[in-house]
Amino acid sequence: MAAEKREELKSSGQGLRPLGLLLSQLGTHAALAFGRKIKGFGISPPHVGILRWIRDNAGENQRQLASHLGVLPSRLVLLLDELEAKGLVTRQRSLQDRRNQQLQLSKKGTRLLDKVELIAAAHEADLSSALTESERETLIDLCAKLAAHRGVTPHGHPGYMKRASRTSRQAKP
Repeated sequence: MAAEKREELKSSGQGLRPLGLLLSQLGTHAALAFGRKIKGFGISPPHVGILRWIRDNAGENQRQLASHLGVLPSRLVLLLDELEAKGLVTRQRSLQDRRNQQLQLSKKGTRLLDKVELIAAAHEADLSSALTESERETLIDLCAKLAAHRGVTPHGHPGYMKRASRTSRQAKP
């Protein structure tokens, strides 16, 4: 923000909003708005992330998905149970390692994800509609830099992130 704009905000009595608050407000707005847009499909934003990963990594196992998304394993089982009950995902025992369950999208899951992807693209365009393409790319780069610095799982979601143990990783302030 330019120095003049900063001074204008101070003199108007509005002050500057803390970065954390603004990011939280935007994140909450984006998540809730997307959730409302896909509610009619009977799935939530975390389900969409799981469906996308399974589509892109067909035949991989639950452990790999949990690691990729930063999902607590017990939470992942519940989410997969929900998707399987809706006929969107199948789990099959691996022939190579019977301890592993391989994940696949069903035809119904593929059709639903195709529809949701169109909604997600429109949602993304709406979120950034006040920005130029260059500003949008800069914002994405800056947010990715902040997320990486804080150790945020790139493909995860705060609702199902792993809890890092104190011994394996020091919390960053």
